Amino acid sequence: MKKIFWRFDNFIQKILEGDEGWGFVRLLGALAWMTAIMIGGGFVQWLNLPLLLRGEYSPVPYPLNTLTDIVSSLFSIIRYAIPPLTAIVLAILGGTLYVQDIFEFHSFFAAFKYMIASLFGFGYPIITIRNGVKDLKPDEKNTMDKIGGPGYLTIKMGNVVLMERGIGPTRVLGAGKYFIRRFEVIRYILDLREIYRSKSEMIATTKDGIEVTLRNVEATFRLDTGKQQQRTEVEPYPFSVKAVRTAFYDRPVGKDGVLGDWADATMGAISGRVSGWVTRQRLDKLTAPVNEDPRAALRAEFAQREVRNQLRNNLGAELVWVNFGHLDTPDAVDNQRFETWQSYWLTQIAVTKAQGESLGLAYQDIARAEGQAEILTMISRALQESSAALNTQQLADLVLLRISTVIEAMSASPGLSQWANHTREEITDRPIQLTPPPAHPTEPSDQTQP
Repeated sequence: MKKIFWRFDNFIQKILEGDEGWGFVRLLGALAWMTAIMIGGGFVQWLNLPLLLRGEYSPVPYPLNTLTDIVSSLFSIIRYAIPPLTAIVLAILGGTLYVQDIFEFHSFFAAFKYMIASLFGFGYPIITIRNGVKDLKPDEKNTMDKIGGPGYLTIKMGNVVLMERGIGPTRVLGAGKYFIRRFEVIRYILDLREIYRSKSEMIATTKDGIEVTLRNVEATFRLDTGKQQQRTEVEPYPFSVKAVRTAFYDRPVGKDGVLGDWADATMGAISGRVSGWVTRQRLDKLTAPVNEDPRAALRAEFAQREVRNQLRNNLGAELVWVNFGHLDTPDAVDNQRFETWQSYWLTQIAVTKAQGESLGLAYQDIARAEGQAEILTMISRALQESSAALNTQQLADLVLLRISTVIEAMSASPGLSQWANHTREEITDRPIQLTPPPAHPTEPSDQTQP
């Protein structure tokens, strides 16, 4: 009994909604109703029911002997269809005017088509979803786009659609062709392909309180595919129903009260995470890293399970890749870093110069000492060679000459004075000029100098 009641209730519901083939059943029912009225009216007329009601009984009905009688009888029967037909036409026209007014249609014909499709299932509108948007012509007036069903929805691969009816969601539809029930509307469309977003610049403050500007912050993400679903050749764009509902119902609301785009909201969350990561870093680690590339450190930050779960649970997004271009610091910081760098290298240059000068002086002292030693050696050699041929006065003059030369060399600075520009052979082979001694009274005055 319950099964029979359920079937009857389902039949009544289908007739009232009139979706797909049930609209044609409803049309047949209306035609059957008008036909029954016509037949009933004609039958009553043919039996002369008014005479029977007045008591004037006539067992013989109106004769149909000639063609004229038959045609006249048919017209008299068809007239009984005029009242129900007029009622149906007026109901359709009234409903069309109501739909045109409440949904602000500029075209009466568009509202009329919607009424015919809703009542009898003819001329259903069709919408195609492609590349994350409705594929409609610029001047196309599609009633399903403004009102909702009934109609057909074609979804191309790589798209997913969230449907609503009344106060809540009804279905999440992937690629395929679907019939949309009356008043079931397309609430949100998502592109299942990987989405790329970038921000030209973003300002953040480092851990040491320096404001920096990140240029070209980039990210690639997509709708979460779910833990158990993987991309395959058969299903290249899997999706999670929970992620679709999260992407639409958990979007942030702007200052003007308008819901933001899901992709922009996801990029905003990623940018906020990048800014938070910068606040935990010192400037030197970002601009002058020693062991770790800051971009690799940023990607490692977003590879953490906690960060990925936060994006998945809050926005229904799955991060694929994140990076930033370069980092700008304030001019004051750049000037200070340049001065610090300059002072360091100026110090290094001064130290290197001082080392070179000290090394040069050391080499000069060594050369002076070697020269003095060489001169003393020459003096000794000269004394040994001429000691036998010279007298005491000549030896004294020779010693004084050599000593004066040594003193002159020792007092010279920074080089070796007169010996600085002569080679060792030139100094060794230089002739020695001695002053001749005074003449002895016992010796002849014309004695020559050896």
